[in-house]
Amino acid sequence: MRIEVVEGRRTRELRRAALRPNWPTGTPMHGDDNPDAVHLAAFDADGRVVGCCLVLPRPYPLRAERAHAWQLRGMATAAELRSQGIGAAVLAAAIAEIRQRAGELVWCDARTGAVPFYGQHGFVAEGEEFLHAESGIPHFRMWRALVG
Repeated sequence: MRIEVVEGRRTRELRRAALRPNWPTGTPMHGDDNPDAVHLAAFDADGRVVGCCLVLPRPYPLRAERAHAWQLRGMATAAELRSQGIGAAVLAAAIAEIRQRAGELVWCDARTGAVPFYGQHGFVAEGEEFLHAESGIPHFRMWRALVG
């Protein structure tokens, strides 16, 4: 498996299928047209996108005083390949990319079911569970400091 920074269109369909399955194929996804978004894709040996995410510089709403924050969005893994370490590898690559860009904090709105995954990778849940505005699915806001 290799992970690369790619154009958002390369990961759009996996993000849509995994995160917004009720949306029509080809529907634009968050970050596709944002010039500040950095899209990462994990490719299998055949060159198929099997995991992805995007990160973008954005203040963390619950800790606005923390500078150089980045939001993680669109984490997705091909359904048939989940629990094989792809998500962990994509997350590690995203964190490395954020650090390379002088990021000091990463945060996300994590689906409630994904809270243990993010917790295993050093993220801390903060605040109350909420229904995500786009999906209506329960989420928690989570964050992780990248510097002391």
